[in-house]
Amino acid sequence: MAVYSTLRICEKTRIVKERRLPVPGEVMVKPGDVVFPDTVIARAEYVRGNPYVIDLSSELGQRVDPELVDKVLLKKPGDRVRAKEVLARYQKTFWSEVIEVKSPCDGFIEYVSRTMGRIVIREDPRSAKPLIVVPVASKLGVWPRLIRMYTQVKEGDEVREGQVIAASPGVGTIDFVYAPMSGVVQKICSQTGTVTIVKPIKPTRVLAHMAGIVTRVLPDEGAVVEAEGAYIEGVFGIGGENSGELSVLSDGPGEVLDESGVGDDVSGKVVVAGALATLGAIQKVKEKGAVALIAGGLNQLDLVRLLGREINLGITGLEETGFTVIILEGFGRMPMNEKTWSILKGREGRVASVDGTTQIRAGVVRPEVIVSEGVTAGSREYETGLSFPQGFFAGGYELHKTELMVGDRVRCIRPPYFGLWGTVEEMPEAPEKVECESVMEVARVRLDDGRLVTVAEANLEVFRDFDKWRGSFSCST
Repeated sequence: MAVYSTLRICEKTRIVKERRLPVPGEVMVKPGDVVFPDTVIARAEYVRGNPYVIDLSSELGQRVDPELVDKVLLKKPGDRVRAKEVLARYQKTFWSEVIEVKSPCDGFIEYVSRTMGRIVIREDPRSAKPLIVVPVASKLGVWPRLIRMYTQVKEGDEVREGQVIAASPGVGTIDFVYAPMSGVVQKICSQTGTVTIVKPIKPTRVLAHMAGIVTRVLPDEGAVVEAEGAYIEGVFGIGGENSGELSVLSDGPGEVLDESGVGDDVSGKVVVAGALATLGAIQKVKEKGAVALIAGGLNQLDLVRLLGREINLGITGLEETGFTVIILEGFGRMPMNEKTWSILKGREGRVASVDGTTQIRAGVVRPEVIVSEGVTAGSREYETGLSFPQGFFAGGYELHKTELMVGDRVRCIRPPYFGLWGTVEEMPEAPEKVECESVMEVARVRLDDGRLVTVAEANLEVFRDFDKWRGSFSCST
């Protein structure tokens, strides 16, 4: 049985996007407004949620070992906590005072170090406080007026969470006091014996990302933007959201884009290559000011060289490169799907919105390319009279088919034809022997290079023509 692709390749569909702030803020648009990729939907100034580091040795007044951490801890990594909620409870003897360690903020427990006796809490930015007061004198057991003798920072210093801000070797019961969060030391008070750390306020805004119309406002959060246009999903990407004029540099979907094929006129554009873009081409495209590169395939090591480090495969899109790369087919030289190529080639000169964010754990998020109808590069006008044929509506796309069919568009996903595209011409009724000597169900596939080959059904990925199912499918992202 063939593998059915979950990638969505739509030449014309309805695209719905919710654009939200991470925290409550001011919405800048209203229903019916026409927006463009750089239109500000909402903005806010907020205190970014920092990780808080709680040192159990400091809080409990003694050194802790892994066994003691297990004994006193009441929470585990992943648990959500509220400010002042008890995280750990310890009583040394029956007659001793019960010591409780409480959460300094709302958030969730991100990490627990049993060997170092530390708890890391990721603060919820919606309830983040702009400052925190650290009771250094009481933690060290020293006279408040002498606090500056023990502090290792001064007013105006930037500190990171977990950094030592005061130490008292051989005095009191605690040796060190750590900064519970990142920020700037605002005040060292010799009357109260405290150190005040202030977190910087971060302005943030959410852009429309694509041209379209605001259909609904989300109070204090953002808005819903809808558009009609082409929507293409890739398999892997890096870099966040970008937009620019679509520019096709390769001559065909199977061609390789090298450095010589990149001109000086790509600044601000979304560049499209064919089956592969070389490292030289990627670097030149970026140096010349392009905002994004789309290709059928890339070499994985070239991406590592571009970033200067290994890629985090769990989730991408957070790389601070200012440049987006989207791979549509896979790693290596991978000819681009003919339909995808025709969609991009036919929309050259229009504004494309791209997002390289990829997530393969805890819910799949794919990189995407959006080309809205009714807007061209350099224009601030949007044609709002577009509409779908009668019967076109927003729904789910789910084909419950169990058999490969003649005429299906397929891609080979294993050697010896890995990455090649073709069309199913014949479906033999009886299983046949394949290259590995196994007897399997097979299909006769006419590859795009003209060869007629026999491929096991299990080695084929099926892409059914969207236009045939036009009455029951649209993308909602």
